[in-house]
Amino acid sequence: MVYFQKTFIIAILMFLTSCAEVDLYRQPVSSKIPASIIPYEQEKPLYDNLMTDSAFSRNVKVAMLLPLTGKDAKVGEDLRNAGMMAQFDIANNNFILQFYDTKGTPEGAKEAFKQAAKAHVDLILGPVFAKEVGAIRRQARAKKIPVVSFTSDTDEVDEGVYTLALLVPEQVERSVRYACEKGKQSLAIMAPDNKAGDVAIDSAEKAAQACGMRISAVSVYNPTFINFEPYVLKTLPESFKNIKILEKKEVDEVDKEDEQIPITELIDFDTLLIADDGNRLKSIASLFALYDVTPREVLFIGTSTWQDPTLTLEGALAGAKFSALPIEGFEKFSQRYEETYGKKPIRLASLSYDAVALASILSQTGGITKENLTNIRGFIGTDGLFRLKPTGESERLLGISEIVSRNKFRTIQKPSVNFEQEAVRKENMERIRLQNEYLTQVRELEKKTFNQPAMIGNSTEESSEIKAITQE
Repeated sequence: MVYFQKTFIIAILMFLTSCAEVDLYRQPVSSKIPASIIPYEQEKPLYDNLMTDSAFSRNVKVAMLLPLTGKDAKVGEDLRNAGMMAQFDIANNNFILQFYDTKGTPEGAKEAFKQAAKAHVDLILGPVFAKEVGAIRRQARAKKIPVVSFTSDTDEVDEGVYTLALLVPEQVERSVRYACEKGKQSLAIMAPDNKAGDVAIDSAEKAAQACGMRISAVSVYNPTFINFEPYVLKTLPESFKNIKILEKKEVDEVDKEDEQIPITELIDFDTLLIADDGNRLKSIASLFALYDVTPREVLFIGTSTWQDPTLTLEGALAGAKFSALPIEGFEKFSQRYEETYGKKPIRLASLSYDAVALASILSQTGGITKENLTNIRGFIGTDGLFRLKPTGESERLLGISEIVSRNKFRTIQKPSVNFEQEAVRKENMERIRLQNEYLTQVRELEKKTFNQPAMIGNSTEESSEIKAITQE
């Protein structure tokens, strides 16, 4: 029997016989595999232990390709530390973890891969950056060495070259889906003019189409600029362009009658996606606030990069919502990391821990194969349930969080329990889409009815149309 020696372990485990997502905590190990499927939320599932049989008792070599020198050496150090934590927590004596320095460059990644291949490794974890992954992808496939990287660029992954990273498309889809579930019907998008911005816009448009949400405006800005006011104004009606911000601060130029009109009746959207973070996000949110467009009146949505304590100090973002991973697991991992190494880990470190945990568990239970890596039920890691798709992308279950106040966030919608429940939630978007189409048709008929002269023939015709739609 093998006993894990850390008091808290978030491990990743797959049942090859039941194909169930499970949690591995501190338990003895035997060859008996439980038949029941244990919900991942259960804090400490009780079951008999898993143990490798003789078929998987050989040494398993895993290489981690990390930037251990160069400008990104601190990133590599945290990932290496997290990987060693997972090795100590979970691996047995047959698991060999080796580190290779990529220097954070494509050339360095190629050399690191070459050295790892010479060592006849069974699996490569890393590299971190997209260009590094692109540099080794072809060679890895040629030598049939699976790669589990940490890049968020899906252009660099494919069959056999995976990523554990949280991806922009699923974050945007989750946030837009939340807006649809809340009955929102029109979306404005602000995004930087770069690859990440393009991905966010494309993802938002697809998600909006899935639930029948109308895109009212798309404003793309140069991320190197300082003044974002012209781009903010692109999302607002023409009347707003006549209001100078400096004048608005000193004198309210809007008529008293107009002051009584809710801002939601003056603008053409009820949801605003800002696909950015940091200082640019703060600046954009502040500009919208000067035009009285705030999260109190409009649903502001974003991605997990909004889980930044500095953003809680920006009043214009109070009440904004964003898709996020469950935070509890990372907080516990971060505490253990700090106790071990005397400093807090970077957010990416949990991916390194989960990657080594995944490799270790697969090496003990079913082997590191394509079928096992892409188990459809997924694995439970530090950041909750996830799975690797055959096409290389990762898929995670995200919840919705809210920026509350100074250094405070609040979970307002928990992630799905499993991927089956997530699929049902996504399918529900079709029902919402049909409902939105129906409401749009009704509004158009009402407008036609009220805007036309009162004619008996037309009135009867319009009434019958509305009645027909209502009865559908």
